[in-house]
Amino acid sequence: MRKGLIFAIPAVLVMLASGCARDRILAPAREPSSTDASYSPQFVLHSLDDPALPAPGREAEAATTQDGALLDRLQMTRRPGPGGDTPSAIVFWNRLTTELGVGANQPPPLLARSYALVQVGIFEALTVAHDRRRPGISQRAAAAGVASGVLAYLFPASTARIDAAGSEELSRIGGQDGSVPRGWSLGRAIGRTMVARGMHDRSDAVYTGTPPTGDEIWTGTNPVLPMCGTWKTWVLRSGDEIAPEPPYAFGSALDLHDTQEVLDVSLARTPEQIAIVHKWADRSPPAIWNEMLNARIESRGLSAVEAARAQAFLNVAMADAFIECWACKFKYWTARPFQRIPGLVTVIPTPNFPTYTSGHSTISAAAAAVLGEIFPDERDYFVQQSLEAAMSRLYGGIHFRHDNEQGTFCGTLIGQKVVKRMHVGEERGELARN
Repeated sequence: MRKGLIFAIPAVLVMLASGCARDRILAPAREPSSTDASYSPQFVLHSLDDPALPAPGREAEAATTQDGALLDRLQMTRRPGPGGDTPSAIVFWNRLTTELGVGANQPPPLLARSYALVQVGIFEALTVAHDRRRPGISQRAAAAGVASGVLAYLFPASTARIDAAGSEELSRIGGQDGSVPRGWSLGRAIGRTMVARGMHDRSDAVYTGTPPTGDEIWTGTNPVLPMCGTWKTWVLRSGDEIAPEPPYAFGSALDLHDTQEVLDVSLARTPEQIAIVHKWADRSPPAIWNEMLNARIESRGLSAVEAARAQAFLNVAMADAFIECWACKFKYWTARPFQRIPGLVTVIPTPNFPTYTSGHSTISAAAAAVLGEIFPDERDYFVQQSLEAAMSRLYGGIHFRHDNEQGTFCGTLIGQKVVKRMHVGEERGELARN
């Protein structure tokens, strides 16, 4: 019975959390209006009149000298893209974030942070651009303004690549009616608020403690991002708001059962199981789920605001899920399977941090809950993908089943909270605030 638990509990939780009719194909399927509270700024800006914003109708005048000079330079050196259909601006900047984050070897929690800062910034910029007091603003220029500023903060060594991307995007915008400088200036202003958040989210905290010791304790050195569990969250109150049950007691029957299972699986892996391991391990976990959404943004023709909203909530869910998971990992410091099982052969290298709970299981369950809310007709598919991602860690020999089950459980609860936040405006008719 216990082996089937990971397949039973999360699916039920996700369906209960969504509360959506299963006959809907896409949610939402509308453009925001100036009075649509569900599309109000939700994370960094506090309202459409936030003091960080330039005055309506005077966005271009509020541009800093540096922002204006950069816009002039990018417009003078416009670089057309590869041709074909014009790509979604949301997907364009999301994929550039992937490129830069993977290229910089960002660990998965840090990459999730990068996605969230970029995508939330774009979503809030497009929301503000729909204010009826700001007609005629280029959404594409606003997105470019935000993304270019945030990415330059995140990846200062890649400014040439970021500028080239900005030039490419500006080449796709026609017209000389002022919509571009107004959108660009608005985006750059919002980008600065995102950078300010990033500079104060505690992601630069340094671990100064002493790791515990014991037979059940992780024995590596220089663990990856041990302070991640203390970072500022987006929807959760903190990284320890949601927590799993404690790991099994070392040497208990449940603990020994899990340990034996990892060994048994390693001795009888099938080609299908090995393929599943690589499916979920050969790319950074948050990049996998972002690309899953990108494919649907393109195939279903989501509007810019719909796409931006989807990307924002997907990525805050994964960012918070990593923070919760890392808070747990460095609360218990639980040993990895290879540290418990002499001679264990793994399919992939074991990541350099404690085992309990599984990060991939946690963020995948959170992502599945959000994507299932946006695309109700594929809810079951996303749940099954998240469960497969969790099982891939057992197949690979890098996690115990309990790591995966509890990660999935917590990730589902995090996803539920994010889904509720998605509908705060609709349910209460008021602005969601941090």
